[in-house]
Amino acid sequence: MALRTLTPELLAFLEEMRVPGVLSTLGVHGEPISSAVWYGLHEGAIILATPATRNKARNVRNDPRVSFLVDTKERPYSGVAIEGEAEVIEDPDLELMFSIARRYLGDELPDWVRERYASNERVVIRITARRVRPWNIPLPEPQ
Repeated sequence: MALRTLTPELLAFLEEMRVPGVLSTLGVHGEPISSAVWYGLHEGAIILATPATRNKARNVRNDPRVSFLVDTKERPYSGVAIEGEAEVIEDPDLELMFSIARRYLGDELPDWVRERYASNERVVIRITARRVRPWNIPLPEPQ
């Protein structure tokens, strides 16, 4: 069943997961390029941080169509595949980027994370879902 948006149940699943997601962008020749990424949620959208010069950011600037996948790594397998549009947010708030790292490292961020995020020219990529395909995640019946 394909949905057009992330439901509260899917947002809860994404919030609960502590595995990297897989971001797929389109390269300069239209080829798909996939990367494992740390992600977070902000105002109902998926966010991730990356250096401004990385292919992820360049690809999104050239073509905002992306897909994003998060799945469990154990049986019974479940997950969500998202197709959507991404935007690059220049000069993002450090706390927004730190919130992503805290999901994976805990509240007390190591100095190397703070230094890397503060010293690099980083951007946030925000993904807005257009088509959502979950599997093995309980959802309420459509009304």
